[in-house]
Amino acid sequence: MNTYRDSSKLLAPLLSKKNGPGLKALAFGGKNKAPTKAVFACVSHTLRCRGVIDSVLGRVSAENNVDVLKDIRDRALGYVLLYELLLGPYKSIRGGGGVKRSIMKHEKDLRSALSHLAAHGDAATKNHIETSTEDSSNSSVSTSHWPKYVRVNTLKTSLETAVASAQSFLGSENVSLHNVLDNLLAISPTVNNLYEWDLVKSGEVVIQDLSSCLTAAALAGGEGTTKWWDNSKTNVFLDACAAPGNKTTHLAALVNQASSKKTSNKVVALDRSGDRIKILQKRVSLLAPGEVVEPVHLDFLKTESNDSRFSKLKAILLDPSCSGSGIVNSPDRGGEEDTPERLSSLSNFQLLALLHSLSFPQVDYVAYSTCSINDEENEAVVSKALQEVNEGLEGGEVWELRKPLVLNTWTRRGKVVEGLTEEQAACLCRCNPFDGDETNGFFVSYFVRAKVPKSGDLYTNSVASNSSALKVPVYKAGMFKDRVRGDKGKKKKVKSDQHNDNDNSNSNKRKAETTTTTNSKKTKWTEDTKTDGQKPSVQKPPATKMSKKAAKKNAYKAKQREQKLARLNKKKADVAVKK
Repeated sequence: MNTYRDSSKLLAPLLSKKNGPGLKALAFGGKNKAPTKAVFACVSHTLRCRGVIDSVLGRVSAENNVDVLKDIRDRALGYVLLYELLLGPYKSIRGGGGVKRSIMKHEKDLRSALSHLAAHGDAATKNHIETSTEDSSNSSVSTSHWPKYVRVNTLKTSLETAVASAQSFLGSENVSLHNVLDNLLAISPTVNNLYEWDLVKSGEVVIQDLSSCLTAAALAGGEGTTKWWDNSKTNVFLDACAAPGNKTTHLAALVNQASSKKTSNKVVALDRSGDRIKILQKRVSLLAPGEVVEPVHLDFLKTESNDSRFSKLKAILLDPSCSGSGIVNSPDRGGEEDTPERLSSLSNFQLLALLHSLSFPQVDYVAYSTCSINDEENEAVVSKALQEVNEGLEGGEVWELRKPLVLNTWTRRGKVVEGLTEEQAACLCRCNPFDGDETNGFFVSYFVRAKVPKSGDLYTNSVASNSSALKVPVYKAGMFKDRVRGDKGKKKKVKSDQHNDNDNSNSNKRKAETTTTTNSKKTKWTEDTKTDGQKPSVQKPPATKMSKKAAKKNAYKAKQREQKLARLNKKKADVAVKK
């Protein structure tokens, strides 16, 4: 099947590279044609269940001394077919070929190993096996009713333009403004054509999770309406671990919105990976026109404060590598177990990077974030960093935690750990998908030097006023609970047996009426034909009202047919001329 072959091509780089681009970046971020929904779903499920597949292969090898994938050159295709056979919706491989034959020789042993894991494996493995045919989200969290978040890229368009386009293309009933951040749309989970939207293709809007938008918002809006960067100077920001670039370009958009500025603020975006810097460059070229973002292939830990590029540096965004334990809707981000050794290694690196950020004497603002829910990578790192960096500092140079005013309506706050007071923990922001937040797990902290005056600003975002002006509803948690991904229509639930009987009887009655009408038309046709031998005029049934989406689809198909016909006619004409 082409689905299997295309899935293996998309999966292969994800199996071979730990620090390369993720599934979505590979699928939709390159020049190649985006995969079909079936291919994307197949790869997504295979990645999610990779740990189970590896455990099955390991048990078969230990019990029977057999390497199932030994003779299979395309290892990625082997994983895809193993998923289909053991955990897919059909529990079988649809199609043929040599790879299938190689795997099917071991079918009995594979299924036996899977049964053993289902009975005796750990809780996570059992959960993966039990929920393998569900969506690709984390099995313990239902994300099917979550909105799809779309950030309006104000470097290229306006909120008004984006909303009008969204209402036209996606349907007004599917569009709302998120209640926490300006310029963030919450789209119904039933919408499945976001990647076909012209504004997504052009980079005027960005599909970006709510949690991922918090870091740039905290750094740019930490002081509320007191925007220190809104002046006549060109202020420089640094994104220390920038790829793939969504936070980078979000920050660039936020600090270049002021109409009074004659010069642009600049974001220098670093990444040490050669592969990831290429992704960053492509993303920046699409989302950030001009010179507002400068991608640089450089390891942040090797930077020096006296580098000429950082002479005007005032703020650093640091979102370093982490366990990804908060990610529940991207299967390629998980997979590795959060062992004490791994968490220790990650938190040591994070602390080192944070201390380096706080060591730049010209920097007064730092935002540190992770997509983790582990205390070791979040509050513990912040606590240690504050203790270490402030040794030897005095007066206004001392670093302190502040609550980012732009996020003052976000209620979930940090935890009190050793070295942090309740007041300090209240300055931190957390997202927890396991406790009702409709977004991935995340952590944000905002550091400011004591010399920076504290703003007395009671910050209020523009969501309410924009909602009123644009006549768009404001999103509230649970707003789309009656809609879930995969719904293909709005069907009313039957409330009682009595209603059920009535519905069935009415349905049967309509069927009977339709059958009678159809039969009578057939009879009339036969009689008319017999009488005069001519084709009778039959009245067409009244046309049903077509949805905007269906009409647009039909118009597109008609245009394609016209273009194809024009190409054929041109080809015939060219052939005739040659003759």
